Amino acid sequence: MKKISLILLVALSLPAVAADVYKAKFGSKLRLDGDSSVHKWKAESRLIGGSFTVDAGALAKPGSVSAKAEVKIPVRQIKSGKKKMDEVMHGEKCFDVKKYPLITFALNGLDVKQARGSLSLCSASGSITIHGVTKPLAMPVTIARVGEKLTVKGSTVLKMSDFKITPPSPQLPAGKIVTKDEVKITFEWVTAK
Repeated sequence: MKKISLILLVALSLPAVAADVYKAKFGSKLRLDGDSSVHKWKAESRLIGGSFTVDAGALAKPGSVSAKAEVKIPVRQIKSGKKKMDEVMHGEKCFDVKKYPLITFALNGLDVKQARGSLSLCSASGSITIHGVTKPLAMPVTIARVGEKLTVKGSTVLKMSDFKITPPSPQLPAGKIVTKDEVKITFEWVTAK
């Protein structure tokens, strides 16, 4: 009887499924798309850091998945390809990279809505911090499982004003540019064991 009790105690104390830690790898990308009174604009980064802890096997079927992720994006790496626009974007009146060098996202919920082969369509929820302001964020994502790699793709629309960022309105010789508040964020985050 003691032997059975000991076996049960050990079995119950072990996790049912072991989660793996996937770390950010080269190949990730982030894109911001916005609009202004003059033209549409974009800015991009190829650097997304952090880690994703999940049992990849659990992504193969619909349901709630135990997962944790910490995503870090160095704001200084987000660039438009236009020097003046980057100066405004990184400056005190916008992202203020000296004071707030990172955009972060902490995942606290992941639900697989549909799984087909190595691709999972999910609903991710967590909190995003931009410019020192933290807000809840829920968005659809796809997660591709290939070998030892997980690639997470998604997009969402945020308002700069929700993060206490006044949309830039630089003065040009021809007049003032008015930037619209909404920004579409599209990302592809590559992680591997």
